Amino acid sequence: MIAGFDPSLTHTGWVVFDENKIGKESVLEAGVFRTETSDGTIVQRLIMQRERVRLLLEAKNVRFVTMEAPIMQEWSTEILFALHYYYHEIFLELGVFVVLIHSSSWKSICFPGKDINEITKAHSSHLAKVELGRQGKRLSEHVADAYHLGKIGHRFYQWYIMHLFKDDGLTEAEQNLFCGKHTFQRGEKKGMTEYTGIIYRENEMFFDYSKYRSRNKEALVKELLSGAKEGQEFDNGRIL
Repeated sequence: MIAGFDPSLTHTGWVVFDENKIGKESVLEAGVFRTETSDGTIVQRLIMQRERVRLLLEAKNVRFVTMEAPIMQEWSTEILFALHYYYHEIFLELGVFVVLIHSSSWKSICFPGKDINEITKAHSSHLAKVELGRQGKRLSEHVADAYHLGKIGHRFYQWYIMHLFKDDGLTEAEQNLFCGKHTFQRGEKKGMTEYTGIIYRENEMFFDYSKYRSRNKEALVKELLSGAKEGQEFDNGRIL
């Protein structure tokens, strides 16, 4: 299974897809993980969202995730970045392959020819309803965004992981996002090639956490004790 996430401390939208199907038939489940100020401190709410994501990934055996990348200078940036890395902790622990997509990128693919600054949550919800055959029915804007992210991730998965089609099977916008590169023909950078596609930006825009092993608490305790035995000194319970 694969999943799309629209992360938020208050409303994290999520959609689970069957990687072997296409179109609306690939969408299996969707929902929103909500928290409110009454749920506790920000840290408690971050942990709550993190554990919900963990349970979902484990229950559905999700091994590939597409998530909206945090944007600098956005409202509540610090909390969004904190949530982002709380989620990455789980992705690392479970060995999940993660693709990050900026808001401007997925909007450009889903709304070709439209000014991305004019695209609203209403546009996202309407398009999702049309594609999923849910006109006249309620669909959370957070689920809609997660759906669009997951839909693009689904294409990336089938192209890059499953090798179901080659580069020429991608749209121009998908090629730019997934494997885009540009060689300068003039100016100071003439002859230089910039690699902007996701596949060239490992540990920045995609993370293959299956290659890494998360150290568990027991291993960390052993490491600390080993360091102490090797001559580290303690002062009031702290290692100097």
